[in-house]
Amino acid sequence: MAKKFKKPDIPDYYVVKDTREQNGYFFSKFNKCAGMVTQKLDTGDYTIEGMEDKICVERKASVEEIAINLGKQKHAFMNEIERMKEFPHRFIILEFSLDDLIKFPDETRIPADKIKSVRITGKYILRCLMEFQVHDGIHVVFADDKYNAFRYISSLFKRINELYTVGRQK
Repeated sequence: MAKKFKKPDIPDYYVVKDTREQNGYFFSKFNKCAGMVTQKLDTGDYTIEGMEDKICVERKASVEEIAINLGKQKHAFMNEIERMKEFPHRFIILEFSLDDLIKFPDETRIPADKIKSVRITGKYILRCLMEFQVHDGIHVVFADDKYNAFRYISSLFKRINELYTVGRQK
């Protein structure tokens, strides 16, 4: 008779949300997630408690937000990208589509009279994001909207928790 394989007991985990994160996600007790704690993070917006040195998730709610990060706030944002390199698992989660990005700044919430003064384009932002992937090993995820981004991060955190607590599940 074949031996029955017993799955290891996967411990619950807490999601850590940065204190400066605005209009972000709320993780409640569900499946293996035990809930959420809020504390200051030096890099990124979300991580897992006890794995703050393993995973870093940076959330971008809109093309306008990433445009500001790569425009007026580029120095500070590039410092964050540099710090992200220390994490084995690093992600930028975008709550918009690639199509939304490519159309920037034309089809955005920027008033028509202000678009002329925008010096950054969607193609430039895409170039920067692809360089973060290729040169810095940061996973860039176009999630299309906030709901899909939350689902992606929830699944990601569950897999990272499993990886570092009981190993890869088959």
